[in-house]
Amino acid sequence: MREGLAFPTLLVLSLAVAPTARAQSPDDALAAQWNAICAGATGDLVTRCADILAGGPGSREAAAAGNALDEIPGQGRAATRDGAPDDAVAGIELAPGWSLFFSADRGRLKRRDGVNEAPFDGDTGSLTAGVDWMPAEGWQLALLLSHTRDDLAFLGSSGRMRTGFTGPVLAAGWTPHPAWSVDAYAGRLAGDYDLRRHILYRLPSGIAVDAVASAAMDAERELAGGGVTWTLPAGGWEWQFGAGVDWQRTTIDPYLESGGAGFAIRIPGRAVVSRRGRLDATLSHTISTTWGVWQPMARLGWRHEYANPSRPVRVTFLQDANATPVIFATDDADSDWGEAGLGAVFVFTGGHSGFIEYRQRIGHAFLQERVLAIGWRVEL
Repeated sequence: MREGLAFPTLLVLSLAVAPTARAQSPDDALAAQWNAICAGATGDLVTRCADILAGGPGSREAAAAGNALDEIPGQGRAATRDGAPDDAVAGIELAPGWSLFFSADRGRLKRRDGVNEAPFDGDTGSLTAGVDWMPAEGWQLALLLSHTRDDLAFLGSSGRMRTGFTGPVLAAGWTPHPAWSVDAYAGRLAGDYDLRRHILYRLPSGIAVDAVASAAMDAERELAGGGVTWTLPAGGWEWQFGAGVDWQRTTIDPYLESGGAGFAIRIPGRAVVSRRGRLDATLSHTISTTWGVWQPMARLGWRHEYANPSRPVRVTFLQDANATPVIFATDDADSDWGEAGLGAVFVFTGGHSGFIEYRQRIGHAFLQERVLAIGWRVEL
């Protein structure tokens, strides 16, 4: 290549390559790859390809949309919901010694307004049980066994995703001064995924496909975090201001689908990482009664996501002998949102205590989350 033509030629080549290199939406990426995929088709995919390629205008787009590849990012999206232990469980102040505690929550997820990801409604829940030790005033150690689950139902199809994770979490707290406290936690949970992708389309030629592709695979979730809280009492009222960071990594094993009438796919292993900063302000009021003390409270917080940006997802059809890749992009996660909560802590005579709290996201762009949590603790 002559030196004078090198820069213009490279510029033209870079402009030509850029649109293809950038990951597209799932429907566009698949519609553009039918020729290459069908060139290596085997088994049932041969019939599917013959119908698509001979189906007339709009057939490629209809078949691509009907494959519901935009449901795949939801497998990672639900993995980024808050996994930190409930503050109220580990934060109830009792006398030094041993205690047992239990908590449960039930929540609702809603995904809307994304470009490349299918909307869904989801049910979430978790159960936590553990033992808490206060070796001395101001110190607290807790060992928890946590089980979480997610059940997503994708809108517009019968596609779904179910997960379950179980494992230990270690939490610790230190109160060097009555006005200040520091807390931290870390854990590792083993889990599994159960997936159903509903493939449904009708071509302009009248040919229709209605099939289900399913898969099951293992996963692992690691989580850690920490924070600091400043307490400011004022008569019977109390302000708490907290700041911290939460980190979570969910590793999903590679998997192969079964079924799918020729459209079963292969997906490589993935890791979804969330790293959030948080600020919270909580106002509570202490009320003494004959049976003990209770504290109604209201909380307002802010969250910022430092990780989990849009990323490419690569899939191939099992019955494509050429293993032609279909590459598309996930959407960006919510970067900033608020969290509001209402609840109460109850401390009874005899060493029993409990809490209840309702909280939800506010000011979110894509993912709405609502949670109702309860917990109980008793001294040994």
